[in-house]
Amino acid sequence: MILAAGVINTPQLLMLSGIGDPDDVRPHGISVAAPLKGVGRNLQDHISAGILWRRTEPGPLHAKMRLDRIAIELAKTYLFGSGISANLPGGAMAFLRSPLAGTMPDIQFLLVAAPLTATPYLPPFTRGYADSFACRAVVLRPESRGRLDLVSADPRRPMRIRQNFLATDKDWATLRAGLRSARDVARETPLRAFIAGEIALGTDKTSDQDIDAHIRATGISVHHPLGTCKMGAEGDAEAVVDGELRVLGVERLRVVDASVMPDLVGGNINAPVIMIAEKAADLIRGRQPLAPVNV
Repeated sequence: MILAAGVINTPQLLMLSGIGDPDDVRPHGISVAAPLKGVGRNLQDHISAGILWRRTEPGPLHAKMRLDRIAIELAKTYLFGSGISANLPGGAMAFLRSPLAGTMPDIQFLLVAAPLTATPYLPPFTRGYADSFACRAVVLRPESRGRLDLVSADPRRPMRIRQNFLATDKDWATLRAGLRSARDVARETPLRAFIAGEIALGTDKTSDQDIDAHIRATGISVHHPLGTCKMGAEGDAEAVVDGELRVLGVERLRVVDASVMPDLVGGNINAPVIMIAEKAADLIRGRQPLAPVNV
């Protein structure tokens, strides 16, 4: 059997089946089938916060968002896959090292080329929105770990998610450094011509306390959760699956989704999850694995 219900639902289904920490499942009247303490633990995700700038003049999306024009653009996208609405204003990114990094980048920049308040408009009935753009700094290698808690034996009741973001001083310091680096980039000549002023944080907000308050008010997940049924070696007290994705102590059951990843990658997780599925398919079909390649 293959379980691929995702980072939240996979551990929930395991717990409801009695596979998990006995202290988590027994209080709900569930008999323990396999005592695996790691089910629902080790929750990891990327967190981000951003700097927002007001544009000196509206960008190209702003003109296209006029009601009559965006209707045409949406039709072009629907019929032909072309037009400005086929290209979301968020494709630019960068990877860089903060002063706290080792040899690998620990910060990702995500450029957001239009404000979240962007809406269609039609003069003289409605005015165009105030145009702006942002850069979000992402903590790529957080130390913080969260967990999932089963709240009921009823499968319709959602899990309690404890993200536990920014639980360590280093994670706070890394995100602060990322926001300061975004400000530094905005001061460079290629961007200065597009910036009329900083909306958030605000140019007068420069202290650690100011930046921390901004992070608390605006920080969000980048939607890369993983790790809640981690792969681990023999002797790892929190391991849930082995190196072939088989649930420990359970026969003929594999987990194939991002929950098996023991740690975050320094970037988006879509490609790693696809490769986990490809690897699982080879394991199940008994295919010889490819030889390792150093790149």
